[in-house]
Amino acid sequence: MKILSTKRLVWIAAAVLVLAVAFLVIRPWMGGYAIRAALGMAGATDIKFRTIAARPTRVEVEDLEFRLQTHVFAARRLTLDRARWWRFTLGQVQVQGARVTLTIDGSDTNPWVWSTYQAEATPAEPLSLPVESLVLDGEVTVRAALQPDQRLVVKLEGAPKGKSDWVGTLVVDGPGFKLAGGGTLAGWGTQLDFQVHSAELDLKTWQGFIQRNLLLPGGPWQLGGRLTGVAEGQVTARRFAATARVSLRDGRMQAGTQDVEAKGAEVELEFSDLWKFRTKSGVLRLQELRIGRLPLTEVTADFGLWGEQTLTVNGAAFRALGGQVEVAPFKYFLNQREVSSTLQVAGLDLAKLLEMTPGVAVEAGGRVSGTLPLTIRPEGVRLATGNLVLQPGAAELTCSVTTLLRSGATFTDDSLAVLKTTGTKPLRLRLNELRLDIRQPELPLGCSAQVHVAGLSEDGPVAFDYNINGAIEKYLNILPGRP
Repeated sequence: MKILSTKRLVWIAAAVLVLAVAFLVIRPWMGGYAIRAALGMAGATDIKFRTIAARPTRVEVEDLEFRLQTHVFAARRLTLDRARWWRFTLGQVQVQGARVTLTIDGSDTNPWVWSTYQAEATPAEPLSLPVESLVLDGEVTVRAALQPDQRLVVKLEGAPKGKSDWVGTLVVDGPGFKLAGGGTLAGWGTQLDFQVHSAELDLKTWQGFIQRNLLLPGGPWQLGGRLTGVAEGQVTARRFAATARVSLRDGRMQAGTQDVEAKGAEVELEFSDLWKFRTKSGVLRLQELRIGRLPLTEVTADFGLWGEQTLTVNGAAFRALGGQVEVAPFKYFLNQREVSSTLQVAGLDLAKLLEMTPGVAVEAGGRVSGTLPLTIRPEGVRLATGNLVLQPGAAELTCSVTTLLRSGATFTDDSLAVLKTTGTKPLRLRLNELRLDIRQPELPLGCSAQVHVAGLSEDGPVAFDYNINGAIEKYLNILPGRP
């Protein structure tokens, strides 16, 4: 019995020794297997790393690298603290020196296709994350064609809440960009509820990236200002639903090929559907908007977005040429590169208006009001059917009699007699009537506008009509193109 007991003890000791040796041999492989299995469940391929420590309660690897679709993810060090190593869990996960490059304009060979946000997508399978907590420190390199890379520092922390949910926080910081937010991954990974508590974007720093995704007419534009916002939303396998509120301060914009510049822009806008790029009506304020030689000041507009290509303006107002202008509602389609609307003008200064027409040898004072439908295109401004009428009050016009007689204007017999009496002296009229009719149906063929003038000179009353042959826009070269 003693011999049998001794043999049994020897066999037990040998078995324990073999198990111990086997454990020492396979424990690095077991730690690596856990990492590979977890990454494989997330869809990772081409998994590579170097194991530097492997114990039941702690696994450490360096130089981790794997691929998700076309994107390569890497980390300097990955640590798994597994206090309850006998359970199916990676324990407390810490990632240091994480790195990933994101191409945001689709210029990489096979960019992200967010098909899981489309309504026809199949529901995602419930996912149980075998992790007790996660802490990640790293950087994201944002890339776009013809733009210098931008590196953002990222810190992500997460932990389980209950049996099926996870909660986490995210902080991103980099040149001209800051973001702080959080979220809940609910329903075994089938639903993400997120909140962006604060976000800030410097438009000058990121203007190239913005215009790689948003085509601006007459680009590339020079942008400036600080954009801030908050957002919240929900992501599932079938939908992406999110809202946001954004603000712009000290905005500056200058077109690349057209002489258009805006200064002192302020915007308040609320997105009702962030994924579809739709907003409620918002407010735009500009200190100055210069279109060629025409400065507009005190600009206000009620506007909204309906998709990436449609800007809806519910109404706008501004001051120009000494008067007040109101803009009728209109829609602007970015892919059409033109905008049409109707201006209701009141109190335009005739002297300032004539400064916009250097080819007209007439001096005038007074104020006019009226309606001016127009279309702004890359090649310039085109006026539609409208008119300007002299307002009551002191108004005058001065011109050369010789120039007036040779202009092709038509006069009454009484007016011709007064002009002969005036002779070579400058004609000075105290205006009673002045009317500019643009593209009215009754105008002579080949004529785009007609000016009717009536007033009193020192030598008597004068009245005449002047027909503008060809396009009236040749006298209003407001928006010359840049070379």
